[in-house]
Amino acid sequence: MAEDLRRYLITQGQERYRACIIHAPAMGHKTELARRIRDVLGAYLLDLQAYFLEHPDLAAKIDRFGPDDLESLLLRLQVAPRLVVVDNLDFLLNTWSRARLEQFVAMVDVRLVSPDVTDKTFVFFVQTRPEIASRQLTNTRGQPRILPLDAFQPL
Repeated sequence: MAEDLRRYLITQGQERYRACIIHAPAMGHKTELARRIRDVLGAYLLDLQAYFLEHPDLAAKIDRFGPDDLESLLLRLQVAPRLVVVDNLDFLLNTWSRARLEQFVAMVDVRLVSPDVTDKTFVFFVQTRPEIASRQLTNTRGQPRILPLDAFQPL
């Protein structure tokens, strides 16, 4: 049975390790759902690709921009909503080695901790890739924190 996305995100917002990943194949309606979360739940939507295009200094160092840099960028965000959806980051993931992809998952798993590091809940939308989708992260209720998009009912 499909999960209620609104309820799932409320649950994640109460966790110590709040970040989660939603994945789907290319053209799998990830951006559509990211926008629905913004519109229905009042989340802040960070289109990472657009952000890079707006900041040429970042675009110039894309080959050196790693998970630690992404984490710093996210933690510096000065936005009111406590729910932050990060979309269109596959252009960046495609430049990362397997080790960097593992660092990204580690960031999602334990480094975006609340309330010690951030009061935000981060939802990352990515294309399905085995290095990420096969990882087993769970919240305190035993729910997975890396899920396919089709695990949720429409919002």
